[in-house]
Amino acid sequence: MSRPRAVPGVVWLIVLLHLAVMLAQTAVFPNVRSPDERQHVDLVLQVRQGDAWPWPAPGTTYVTQGVTAGGFVDADSLDGPQHLADRDDVPPRGERPSYRAAGGPATLTAQGPDGHEAPVFNQLVQHPPLYYLLGAGVVGLVPGWQDAPLDQVWLLLRWWNALLALPLPLLLFATARRLRLPEPLPVAAALAPLAVPELTHLESAVNNDNLLVILGACATLLVTRVLTGDLTRRTALLLGLVSSLALLTKGFALMFPAWILLAYLVAAWRYRGRVRSAATSLLVVAVVTVPGIAWWVRNVVVHGMLQPHGTHATPPDLTPVHGWSDGGLTWLGRFAERMVTLFFVQDHAAARAHDASWWAARVALVLVVAGIAAALARRPVPRLDALVLLFPVPALAGIVARGSWEQFAAFGDLGAAQQGRYLYTGLVGLLVVALAGAAVLRPRWRRAVPTALLVLAGGMHLAYQYDVWRLYWWPAHGPGALGSALAAVGHWYPFPAAVLGAVAAAGTALAVAVAVSVARTAAAPPPDDAARRRAADADPVPAA
Repeated sequence: MSRPRAVPGVVWLIVLLHLAVMLAQTAVFPNVRSPDERQHVDLVLQVRQGDAWPWPAPGTTYVTQGVTAGGFVDADSLDGPQHLADRDDVPPRGERPSYRAAGGPATLTAQGPDGHEAPVFNQLVQHPPLYYLLGAGVVGLVPGWQDAPLDQVWLLLRWWNALLALPLPLLLFATARRLRLPEPLPVAAALAPLAVPELTHLESAVNNDNLLVILGACATLLVTRVLTGDLTRRTALLLGLVSSLALLTKGFALMFPAWILLAYLVAAWRYRGRVRSAATSLLVVAVVTVPGIAWWVRNVVVHGMLQPHGTHATPPDLTPVHGWSDGGLTWLGRFAERMVTLFFVQDHAAARAHDASWWAARVALVLVVAGIAAALARRPVPRLDALVLLFPVPALAGIVARGSWEQFAAFGDLGAAQQGRYLYTGLVGLLVVALAGAAVLRPRWRRAVPTALLVLAGGMHLAYQYDVWRLYWWPAHGPGALGSALAAVGHWYPFPAAVLGAVAAAGTALAVAVAVSVARTAAAPPPDDAARRRAADADPVPAA
């Protein structure tokens, strides 16, 4: 068996470009302007101080006053453009309040529906603690963090999240290559995250989804290895480890055991002479996954339910009082619309406007669906493999739909838990199968896929960034809008503007280098048969 081929240089450029985009977005999106970011940062800081470790019971943890020092924008839905370029109430860099100066661990309160002040719950204690323990370790690297400007500590946490997401293009490339997708589709797979602006936004913010997404990407590559004949105990050990870590991160990982079982059943059926190896490896996965499963067993024993509600010491009454006739069709339409929109982009004002980024999300959806349909119909990869790799997305969508319907049935809430980002754990399988559909194209057209994908990514980001800058940074009056907005971003940025300038310059250079590389691929003549044979991967992939 020949040695694996090296990762092409363009893929490393894509990895760095991906990082540059994430780091740039830490400046474009003000602190707290990612889903639940304030609560995520707050829980990390509480773990660091020992106030949330050992892990607190549901309904006993509140957001602290100190975390308000990290942001200067409302953490909830916005009522319209913020015109941040017009604000003059943000202190100079380095003089902004610290966690301790803003109130430290004292409980944050807000006016409740009855007009009285009430503590603000941190509902995120419903999750397992792994992400927050790791984040607390990062904060611990900052000497005297409690007295440092908190916006700087916040930015370091955002950078840590970007580093968590750094390997994603490599994992996509490796998965596509393992499936022996024809060149240059593995390179296109590496580019695919750049075409999902909400993904790169999430990766640049403080959110436990980031750890789960990268663990889901690792699991997808390992599942792909199982499907293509790797039934070794080493791969099983890694798959069990990744699954256990995912289960200690977020409840969406509860679909991992069924997914992995499905993969080994397909492998056992396909490689009938190696059923014992498949069974042994599956047993290894199960044993190594026990620590992760134990957390959820603990929840059932201690709280009487698989995942407790973070804001309630006792489970709330979720007895259904609304049914399909009470607005079920409206709920379903809202669910479908939001899951698509918030997968690709983010409506930060919750206005549900059909703006440029909304339409861009629909264009991307059509391309993804077309690719999946072509892959399933023409079978450039075995159909069973494609279905196993796609399994996490409908499984996750089902979990989200169940929780959202539960809230609608109990309280009449039409929009609860409808976040497309919840599907990102299955992102690698979804994108690789969609790109596999391009394998049916003629070689000349196929060579243009990375270029087309890079153009799509640029268009998606332009549409998204237009909406974002208009919402946050544009001044109220037009003259000098761009200059004022850029100056405001530089002023608000926690580190010297030269750091942001270096990120922007590096990102621009990397984008040009990637564009030149993929354009050369598109323009290159097709390789002759001998060259194709030399480039063929040695790992066998069975026919459908």
